[in-house]
Amino acid sequence: MRYKQLAAALLVVCSIVASAVAKEVVVVLDPNVRPYVEAVAGFKQVSNMTIKVFNRRDDGDLSDERALIAAIRARKPDQILVLGSEAMTALAGEITDIPILFSMVLSPQDTWKNKPKNLTGVTMSVPPQRQMQVLATLFPDLKFVTSVYSPDQNTLLLRQGEEACSALHMKLITAQAGSTTEAIVQVEKLLASHEVYWMLPDQLMRSRDVIRYLFFTAREKQKVLIGLSDKYVRAGALFAFTVQNEALGRQVAALSNRMLAEGSRGNYPVEMAHEADLSINMKVAKNLGISVPDALLAQARVLY
Repeated sequence: MRYKQLAAALLVVCSIVASAVAKEVVVVLDPNVRPYVEAVAGFKQVSNMTIKVFNRRDDGDLSDERALIAAIRARKPDQILVLGSEAMTALAGEITDIPILFSMVLSPQDTWKNKPKNLTGVTMSVPPQRQMQVLATLFPDLKFVTSVYSPDQNTLLLRQGEEACSALHMKLITAQAGSTTEAIVQVEKLLASHEVYWMLPDQLMRSRDVIRYLFFTAREKQKVLIGLSDKYVRAGALFAFTVQNEALGRQVAALSNRMLAEGSRGNYPVEMAHEADLSINMKVAKNLGISVPDALLAQARVLY
């Protein structure tokens, strides 16, 4: 009997200790957005923390998210995970004393001028090195890649693109645009004398008019587009890398675990997606007279 009493007491003590050291992450998301739910599923697979979900509405009204701040603070979480640009925008700068991680954000540089020190995460962008390596495999003698961008966005991505091109003996030629009309004019100029266009994930260059013009020009003038994701390949881009939602969740969970182990010391840099699936439009390749090497076909997850 005394042994059973001692075991029970030890169990209680262990439970108290475990609860005292348990770490919690608050997750802020719209549960009606399937990609967000999938990302959280990936996060749960890897995370070492207990998870408390706060639901929000993905309706563009940031006051909804900011209304959650008091309830989030009351829980005193060790970290906050926000899914989507709106949730990130609502909390970044409003909460500065708790580490905030984000995921499911394509181009976070669209949102802030100076990144808050307590903010980090994983973007939906793929490292340009991977994209340019595929391009060099398809076009071994290619000299120039072109792109149009908003002057206040994609600084880091462009620098990485220039470095990736240079490493493969290519040059990235860019032009700035401040409006949809200007963007179309710059795209027209670049594609008049060059064959390849690299699509960038900034808000202006993803506008409907610019996208329509890009794909119309690519089809009519036999130009090559490097897409942003699989849906652009289906629409007529030659190839693209697509990030999977659960993989993003797992990657941001690994970052969360590392921050937790290190006591969240330092300013953690934003990461690009490590895992991405290659899609190739074989119909476009055929129309352009491109022979896709077997090694590249083996890497592709989807062929159209």
